[in-house]
Amino acid sequence: MFLTASTSHGARTRRRVSWIATAAVGASLVLTGVATVPAAMADTPATLSGIILGVGADESQRIVTWYSSADTAQTVQVAATSSLVNGEFPASVTTFSASGTANIVSSGGFNRHATITGLAENTAYSYRVGSDGNWSSTYAFTTQSFEGDYDFLFFGDPQIGSSGDLAKDQAGWQETMNVAIDANPNAELLVSGGDQVETANTESQWTAFLAPDQLRQYPWVATIGNHDVGGKAYEQHLYTPNTDRSAAYYRKGASSLGTESRGDYWFIYKDTLFIDLNSNSYATSQGGGGDDAHVAYVTDVVKNHGAEAKYT
Repeated sequence: MFLTASTSHGARTRRRVSWIATAAVGASLVLTGVATVPAAMADTPATLSGIILGVGADESQRIVTWYSSADTAQTVQVAATSSLVNGEFPASVTTFSASGTANIVSSGGFNRHATITGLAENTAYSYRVGSDGNWSSTYAFTTQSFEGDYDFLFFGDPQIGSSGDLAKDQAGWQETMNVAIDANPNAELLVSGGDQVETANTESQWTAFLAPDQLRQYPWVATIGNHDVGGKAYEQHLYTPNTDRSAAYYRKGASSLGTESRGDYWFIYKDTLFIDLNSNSYATSQGGGGDDAHVAYVTDVVKNHGAEAKYT
């Protein structure tokens, strides 16, 4: 599907939003975190894994989520790529503190997430996660103009593990990413249609899903599918902005808060208000808030934030 919307509003020329079956990125720095390197920590070194770049509340934000084997204080360090010397971060590196909890059910370990704020447009950034003396590899992303037209890629049902051959599914997913982004280098968001994995709490499937480096370079706009909803791994791997995790937005209501994933969320990107719903929660007979809860949520978000965007 290729959908184009174009209009004008006041003195500003509005952007054209294009939906295409494909995705992009690139990155100078006006960040608003703490512009100091964290002091040396006495934490036990942690294994850091599952790093993914997510969409933030607007164009100037990104959310990074990852797993940690140890319950240590961790951050995201961010700097303009142009300021790195021989791959080393400058003394003026900006840090953003991470939050997180112990992983639930079969995964073990801990999850962490941090929101990068104050990004400048048309700028290449480098980042890494962890703590002093225990950093992940360095990854990079690029912001584009905060105004104007934009394209994003839409991915439906990666559903890693569904074939029964995990290695084959991972290879196919990697090839999908390679082809889509190589063909559409200026796409700005990777939008999920749900079902990242076949089985909600199977961490080997999540590891295979998260394998492509493009997921650390382009913001992933997460959506939960029926194959993701049955465990907490989805929430642990994919932290989303402006999320309402009230019981009404869980499939089985309050009884599933500690065992299942979801919540509804929204964000604004280039004059478009995106609203993402957990459509697995639709039957009040199961204990959730049903469709009426989602209608109320959408109504409230549009009432409070619809005027901030041209499109919803």
